[in-house]
Amino acid sequence: MAKELLFWRHGQTDLNIRGRIQGSTDCPLNGEGLAQAREIAPELAKKQITKIYCSDLLRAKQTAEVLAGLLHLEVTVDPRLRERSYGDWEKLTAKEIKDRWPAEFCAWREGKQPEGVNVETRLACGMRVKEAVLDAVRESGQDDVLMFVAHGGSIVNGIMCLLEMDPQQWTGFQGQDNCHWARLIPRPKANPPWRVVTYNGWIEGETGLPANLWR
Repeated sequence: MAKELLFWRHGQTDLNIRGRIQGSTDCPLNGEGLAQAREIAPELAKKQITKIYCSDLLRAKQTAEVLAGLLHLEVTVDPRLRERSYGDWEKLTAKEIKDRWPAEFCAWREGKQPEGVNVETRLACGMRVKEAVLDAVRESGQDDVLMFVAHGGSIVNGIMCLLEMDPQQWTGFQGQDNCHWARLIPRPKANPPWRVVTYNGWIEGETGLPANLWR
């Protein structure tokens, strides 16, 4: 079993700053997003990371490559780490969604699953991320520190499933801010077998509540 798991959200994109849902829409980092990755990567490089995995979406790959370049590591791309699909809502703002689907929007804001708009469930998203993480853990050694570079929704739902919590029923975590990270350590004989020790971390010692709901 790996010594630690790290989950790093990608840097900022233009859709982020425009308040538009990205989901599985592929788009690059903007200048600020690249700057964020370059600022935090040296801090993450101190954490003795041995393997890097990332989503197949460009914004995650670009973020991962900044860290991989510092550590001289290869990046393993796993599509299971990609963001939750938001179906018909992708590239739309909250106002646009509310105007067109008021009932579904209300359900979503209450933490329920919106019906009829092709949005992936939190549980489906979280379970595929969990599978990707556990596959990587099974291939790791006891001294490995694994980094997963992904997205606000895929990270939070994946962590919930690793903690054996149903993200459909418990919505107490929001997505991390751009380029912020989480750290989990193993508890092989405990239930759940992982403990969250950092969430929404930035520079060493700095943590806070996430503010950006758009993933």
